[in-house]
Amino acid sequence: MRQARPGNGRVRLSLRSRLLAVLIAVTAVFLVVMGVVTTVVLGSNERQQFNDDLALAARTKLSEVPSLVGGYASAYINKRTGSVGVLSGPSAATSELQSLLQNLVAAGQAEAYLRQNPPGTLFAISQPGSPALTAVWRPVTPVEALHSGVLRPGASVLMIARPDSAVSSQVRGIVLAELITGAVLLALLGLGGRWLIGRGLAPLDRMASTADMITSQGDLTARMPDPGDPAEAGRLAAAINTMLDRIQQAFWARWQSEQKVRQFAADASHELRTPLTTIRGYAELYRQGALGPDGLPDAMRRIEQEADRMSSLVAELLELARLDRNSSLDLTETDLAELVRDAVADAKAVEPDRAVNAEAPSSLVVVADEPRIRQVLANLLGNVREHTPSGTQVSVRLAWAGQGALLEVADAGPGMEPEAAARAFDRFYRGGRNGQNGHGSGLGLSIVQAIAAAHGGHALLRSAPGVGTVVQVWIPSRPPAGDPEPPVDGEVLQD
Repeated sequence: MRQARPGNGRVRLSLRSRLLAVLIAVTAVFLVVMGVVTTVVLGSNERQQFNDDLALAARTKLSEVPSLVGGYASAYINKRTGSVGVLSGPSAATSELQSLLQNLVAAGQAEAYLRQNPPGTLFAISQPGSPALTAVWRPVTPVEALHSGVLRPGASVLMIARPDSAVSSQVRGIVLAELITGAVLLALLGLGGRWLIGRGLAPLDRMASTADMITSQGDLTARMPDPGDPAEAGRLAAAINTMLDRIQQAFWARWQSEQKVRQFAADASHELRTPLTTIRGYAELYRQGALGPDGLPDAMRRIEQEADRMSSLVAELLELARLDRNSSLDLTETDLAELVRDAVADAKAVEPDRAVNAEAPSSLVVVADEPRIRQVLANLLGNVREHTPSGTQVSVRLAWAGQGALLEVADAGPGMEPEAAARAFDRFYRGGRNGQNGHGSGLGLSIVQAIAAAHGGHALLRSAPGVGTVVQVWIPSRPPAGDPEPPVDGEVLQD
């Protein structure tokens, strides 16, 4: 399979083809090296055996005619290597002959003697300082043998030779067998390797098809098929599926965030439009002269109330925006027990008739943003004042829980309906007091939940009609390292 490379029009082989080509190429190189080594070693052994057999035959034949030859010696010259070797003869004669032939070869005169004297003719060879010898030579394949010696009158020279065509034929047969065997092995390797590589890459093909489907159809619920192999393909499929899970979760979280932003913008517009409409209405009445002297103070009071409400709403929106941006907290060692006592004292000052009890240790120190924790207590106690009758008892409890502090505000009021409790942490949601709509901004519990999340904690609400409401805020003893977690929805438990 071939693929066109983008941009330059060149054709690029697929991974399967490249792996197969590399496998065949490496195997072919290995076979060639092994074939060359085998041919050289076997050929050398065959030629050595050939020379040994020839020397043995010469010694055997010469031993049969010792009486025919007096002082003699026989030797050979290898024309390709220039080496000189002795075949037979008395030690004195062979030493003399070998020395003479080596000198001739070294002086480059051996070839001249062979060219000047035809094979089978007697001729004299000599060098200064050496006695002359009578010699005769015959060509021997692959060795050119020059036999020389001192002959008696009427004596004969015995020449022994053997063709080396059998050795060459054996070497050629070995090379041919290696070529045929290598070709068959490469063909089988190509077929078997293609099947094995295709089987090994099949999971990748299925993953690629799944990825194409996800890309073309945008189906983030699709997952890579399990190859049933715990090796590389299995780990790759598991890693991609984990990545797809996180991408799907990120898209879902983004969609939820966008929905919340849209709802938040719509609710904020509605909440801000109400006081603005009131202020504009009173201003229009004043401009038209519809407000008499007696109605003007009441109109100004209502304008001031709506302006204060709008200012409070804008401040709370700004606070939520800062928390949503994960703005840094001013963390210090804070004694939560002291903050609880201060909040209870403030609540008693605002409503002297309400019984507010504090259950806290003498000291409980955590690393937290003190102003924000004070705001949590103020919002929770403010919700109690807003949504319960004036004589309702309130308990504020503080204790260690795991690796953090658990702050709890419980009231014995009328409680909340399941539908209202489920939306308690929604922004701009105002639960009713005794069935009537509340008059707050609807951001109190949302801010509590956001502050807890900014510290790495969480908020929890538990309520039931006729039982009362309990809001718990867990703050870790030290916020986790790194950026604070983004606010998440508070948890609602219903009795």
